[in-house]
Amino acid sequence: MAASSHELWAFALCMLLAAGCNMGSGEGSAVGQVWAPDCGLNGEPFDLNPNFFAMQPSGAVEIIDIVMQRGSDLQSYTNGISVFIRDPRMVKESMLGTDIDLVGLASEVEMTLYLNATCPGFSRIPVVYGAVSGTIRFDELYVPWMDNDTKETVAVFTNVVLLDNKDPDERRAVLDGDFRFLFEEGLPSQYFQY
Repeated sequence: MAASSHELWAFALCMLLAAGCNMGSGEGSAVGQVWAPDCGLNGEPFDLNPNFFAMQPSGAVEIIDIVMQRGSDLQSYTNGISVFIRDPRMVKESMLGTDIDLVGLASEVEMTLYLNATCPGFSRIPVVYGAVSGTIRFDELYVPWMDNDTKETVAVFTNVVLLDNKDPDERRAVLDGDFRFLFEEGLPSQYFQY
């Protein structure tokens, strides 16, 4: 029995909606300890359990921001890690396979941890910790404006200490982890407000 034009239209609409809502696929981990006393985190074991991976390149200024988080929600509503690469070309050409020190703003790579699902609405200020030590090693790095053998990005981070500069003694984290994902071009998920 042939499908009616209404059924075909409904199927096409479903396919378009599904394409716009795809989560970034990949795998990874981020485990360790987090101290955020106002949110009930006092150094107990922490596991991000990431299931969304994305790369946000900017060819105009040649920077890359990698996001690894729990769910595809906006950063202000979820927990995740952001890895900012200031000079992706240099990292790809001369630093693959080597440990890169995460020393804050002076590093070629910066890392931040955000805890906006665990600590929603904490003083109406996002909970974000910045890396001050530890290392990250890229074994593969896809850079959209360069020639690449693969669209895969693979990295491991070790003993990363992240702090809240306003209260580093009480609000901090120590994490180890990794991520692996393929870059896929597409439209970002659309968030509708009612």
